Amino acid sequence: MLKMNYWTDKWDLDVAVCPCDSHFNDWVAKNKIKNKLIYHFGTGTHHVIGIKQATNKSNNAVLAITASKEEYDAYIQLSTEKAKVSKAYVAYFGDIYLTNPKILPDFDVVTMFHLCEFFFPNTASKSYGGMTDEKLLDMFTAKTKKNGHILFYMGSMAWAKALPIVQKWEKRAPVKRVGEFKTLLVFRKTK
Repeated sequence: MLKMNYWTDKWDLDVAVCPCDSHFNDWVAKNKIKNKLIYHFGTGTHHVIGIKQATNKSNNAVLAITASKEEYDAYIQLSTEKAKVSKAYVAYFGDIYLTNPKILPDFDVVTMFHLCEFFFPNTASKSYGGMTDEKLLDMFTAKTKKNGHILFYMGSMAWAKALPIVQKWEKRAPVKRVGEFKTLLVFRKTK
């Protein structure tokens, strides 16, 4: 039996290097996104999306994944110190490429900021049981409600690899490009 692929580092908030989470919170505020269920790919130790959405009176709820033990430990500390945050924000530890769609609800907003960043050579192998970035994007598109949003981070360290996947997906998936917001590329699901 293979061990789970996970990230052996952590990401502390550095807006000058990676502003996507802060820009997402700005996008939510500008578009007055309220009462929505958000799926967030990559929490960071800062958990800035989960904290902001749990405390900004939007009534949004966030489910987020991290493949970093340190980032998950930071969530445990956050939720034990600020119990009310965990009412609207849940982070879990896992490999997103192993996600089983049966255990996920449908989402109003999905962030795919880290598409192509964490793919290990064995991820899509039969023995590991994971999926490719293309299949991951398709799965989360299927789990996005009609008129929901899917966002990408154009400053990702893997954007050059993710962009062709996004371009192919845009042509075949039931989505429409809404436009750019700061460093984010925004799509709306049409069906």
